[in-house]
Amino acid sequence: MNFLKTMKALIAMAAILSASLANAGQTYAVMPDGEITFDVSITGITRVSFTNDRIRRVVHGDTDFEMTNDEATGDVFMRFVGINPRNETGYFVTERGITIGYTLLPKDEAVPPILITINGLEDQTAPQDDGGDFGASVGFSDDVAASMADIVRSVAAEYVLGREVPSGRDGRRIKSKKGEGWIAEVRIAVAGDDGRLVREQDFYMPGVLAIWIAQSQLAPNQRTWLIVVKGD
Repeated sequence: MNFLKTMKALIAMAAILSASLANAGQTYAVMPDGEITFDVSITGITRVSFTNDRIRRVVHGDTDFEMTNDEATGDVFMRFVGINPRNETGYFVTERGITIGYTLLPKDEAVPPILITINGLEDQTAPQDDGGDFGASVGFSDDVAASMADIVRSVAAEYVLGREVPSGRDGRRIKSKKGEGWIAEVRIAVAGDDGRLVREQDFYMPGVLAIWIAQSQLAPNQRTWLIVVKGD
């Protein structure tokens, strides 16, 4: 399995872990051709992610939401651009060719990311890709993802959870912890005067194994925690 597939799997793992650590989230398990209903913010950006697939496109009728599909992760980001919020329906079509119906419920507040797992895909062949610009090939298994989750959870419990985010420049390293074959760096991300959407892919580079972001949508001049796990 190539390096890009490894990164996709770890992004999905980090997204699930993010919701778990924050004790908040919109997580769903659905069968192919199923339907879900979720909250979407009209005051900020809402992220929709599939943990074991990628969104290829969104099919909908008239909508008051601008929807951007991220090619690197397969996530969709929704931003309200209308005047009178209303419930909307549509379909997510994944790279495996699976269709999931949705109903979105506008909320006048920030909402957690929507994390969707499609049941019954464990024995199916994963979609292929060309490896993008990474090129390198490394081994990957469920044990690796589980190990990364344990590392991030441990580091977050030790240095992050329940602590105020310190001041400093964007990307400032606060702590480092070394383990067998890995180094975890606790950092901060800082928004400017216009706020910021903090994305996992912004911090990936060769050698990075996993990234956890405490809060992806930042208000102007707000700060949040990051954990970056690298191979040693």
